[in-house]
Amino acid sequence: MSSQAPKSSKPSKPQNQNQPTSRSSSLSTHLAMVELKQRIITSLSKLADRDTHQIALEDLRTITETISSDALPLLLNSLYDSLSESSNSKPSVKKESLHLLSLACQSHRDLTVPHLTKIISCIVKRLKDSDSSVRDACRDAIGVLSGLYLKGNGSCGDSNGAGPMVGLFVRPLFEAMGEQNKVVQSGAAICMEKMVECASVDGDNGGGNVPIGAFYKLCPRICKLLNGQIFQAKAALLGVVTSLSQVCETWLFDFIIHFGNM
Repeated sequence: MSSQAPKSSKPSKPQNQNQPTSRSSSLSTHLAMVELKQRIITSLSKLADRDTHQIALEDLRTITETISSDALPLLLNSLYDSLSESSNSKPSVKKESLHLLSLACQSHRDLTVPHLTKIISCIVKRLKDSDSSVRDACRDAIGVLSGLYLKGNGSCGDSNGAGPMVGLFVRPLFEAMGEQNKVVQSGAAICMEKMVECASVDGDNGGGNVPIGAFYKLCPRICKLLNGQIFQAKAALLGVVTSLSQVCETWLFDFIIHFGNM
């Protein structure tokens, strides 16, 4: 009787060894994000205390300069929250949060472009703050962003694409000028002056092309505000006229003729 060879068993399918590793990596990333968010929130709260202000600020600057692209929205949202009206943050916290927003843009210029509309809106909203140091920080932040995105240094600020980018700045600023609040109107005018100035001044990176065409379109709206009765902060608006006249030289002549015939 012939012996029958034993049937070979089918090879078992190898288990997916990557699945546990993937889950572990995902969990580690989530925990790292939670830890980072808590670190940011804690440091922001420490800005309000003079004893811990400097240490917290140095930590936040380090985070801002070295943060990964995945974690950048987490940082921005934390700064938005610290600047919101419901946060009841002290002026020192708001002021440094504004500086950190501009630092985030400086450190991650291309990555912050999709967030620029919200960043500028957040800055302009703080012009209603009663503390002048916060409003000054708004002006400085707008100046930094203008130098980064409106000058012809790279793909974001070239002369052909600067028009829409200028619109991101001027829309919320003109909206603020329409509010029945002289402090807000004055702050918006000072920010617009700073925007034009910083986009026009040559820097260490080679100057670039000034968006003259986009700035020239601002001139009739500025004249309308100066002629109108609603705008109360006309003295502050003259700073915008000065900055624009240095960029749009032919407009200054039209401006003088216009108001000379009134």
